[in-house]
Amino acid sequence: MTETASPAVSLRTRVTRLGPYLGAVQGYIGLVLVIAVGIITKGQYFWNQTNLTNAVAAFSSRGILAVGVTLVILTAGIDLSVGSIMGIGSLTAALLLVDHDLSPWLIVPASALVGAFFGLCNGLGTTVLRVQSFVMTLAMLSIVRGLDRQFSGNVAVGTAVVDEGGHPTPRAAEFANLGTPGHTLFQGTWLPLFGRAGIAYPVLAFVAVCIVFQLVLTKTRFGRHIYAVGGNPTAARLSGVNVTLVVVAVFTLSGMLAGFAGPIDAAYSASADPLAGTGYELDAIAAAVIGGASLSGGKGTITGTFVGALILTLLDNVLGLNAISTNAQLIIKGLIVVVAVVLQRPDFFRRISFRSRE
Repeated sequence: MTETASPAVSLRTRVTRLGPYLGAVQGYIGLVLVIAVGIITKGQYFWNQTNLTNAVAAFSSRGILAVGVTLVILTAGIDLSVGSIMGIGSLTAALLLVDHDLSPWLIVPASALVGAFFGLCNGLGTTVLRVQSFVMTLAMLSIVRGLDRQFSGNVAVGTAVVDEGGHPTPRAAEFANLGTPGHTLFQGTWLPLFGRAGIAYPVLAFVAVCIVFQLVLTKTRFGRHIYAVGGNPTAARLSGVNVTLVVVAVFTLSGMLAGFAGPIDAAYSASADPLAGTGYELDAIAAAVIGGASLSGGKGTITGTFVGALILTLLDNVLGLNAISTNAQLIIKGLIVVVAVVLQRPDFFRRISFRSRE
């Protein structure tokens, strides 16, 4: 005689089957919830163009870091050095502006190259020296931060360079466009999303980086190799994938993006502080994880990371508008990361179902 499943068991079964889908869309659910809370609690201050644009612009440098970190996480690695590398990229940009009066068109790629160098060191240390990525990038975090403080003399280098009349120099004014609030690009009504206010360069840079690397992951052989290495490096190697080259490449790209974010951060702050980027690696990793990237590798998208970065951006904004203390904000963000990681575990809902039957 066949037993008929009880309504309670049937419900548990449905919840179990829902688990993988919930983990896949957790970022989008979180984004909707944060927006809803913002509109309900501080609607007139939260849901307006100026506030949202400034919020995203402030977080854009960390969002760019998150894209690089996502590439590393997809190969089952971790990069803790991106905050420090962004800091030295910021210092590089400031020194090239102040001491050599270079154009931002030269400063940005130079800073990116500096970041790529340190990323390459991370990749070679992880593959050739066989140092675990956690240890290697933690050591690089310390090394680069020490170099940053040494070259800056432990003082901030201002980027608001002025001439004899007290007016910003042409180069300084161009550099300010990279991140200073109020400076926008592509002004005009032909951009309906941004209207007459235009679009801030940090937002444009962040969106462009996300689009480029999402296409790299989904449309190129290199992108497929990244997923293959993260999913099963042994199988990838037997399939002809140069695992060492892929790992070195993703760490180099992560460092390059961190260096690229340096001038944006320096322009936004109008200075290159020797402690710039401290703790940014945690926000970058959090954005990737909240967006669905698995720390075990082989799972995640740049689109998800973009959503995760938006969640952290708007969450900071909503909590700030509601006068929530900085300490409480850190606690809330930490709890959100834990929840995001738990929801990604494929056995989480099965365990809940099994225990409920006992």
